[in-house]
Amino acid sequence: MNNVLDKSNLRKMALEKRATFSRDLSIEIVNKILNSADFKNAQHVALYLPIKNEIDISGILSIKEKCFYLPRCNGCELEFVKYNGASFLTMGKFNILEPQGCKVNPEILDIIYIPALIANSSCYRLGYGKGYYDKFFAKNKVKAKKIIIVPKKLILDEFKHDEYDYKCDEIISA
Repeated sequence: MNNVLDKSNLRKMALEKRATFSRDLSIEIVNKILNSADFKNAQHVALYLPIKNEIDISGILSIKEKCFYLPRCNGCELEFVKYNGASFLTMGKFNILEPQGCKVNPEILDIIYIPALIANSSCYRLGYGKGYYDKFFAKNKVKAKKIIIVPKKLILDEFKHDEYDYKCDEIISA
């Protein structure tokens, strides 16, 4: 079986497994984020709005002392836009809410919280297969700490990364 097929099977398994997880998992991970030194010291924080039973960390958007940024698909590329409230979100590609406004220079970001279907202990992630985050990191000068958000039960070393996968800095799980 080739690597693409392996990733396809892993994605299917992760989606099925993720559907069984409790919402308490999101609360536990949000608490870990809020109590982390990285988050406390960051001013410019990029995160995602959850889809398909992803860990929901969107509650941190209510913290007033931080500037938040959300991803938006522009053609085949990912970009980040400042979050200015729910009224500035529109339905975008893949039926994901996306922010309106101008993209920001990714060099201003301090942390980027990244969703994943699966991650391995080497800090590589498996997403939905379009490579938006991997291409974004390969193309842009990003100084931000890249943190994968994934349930602990989906950290699997059976997932073998390839040359297109981008290594992140850390994993937060519960």
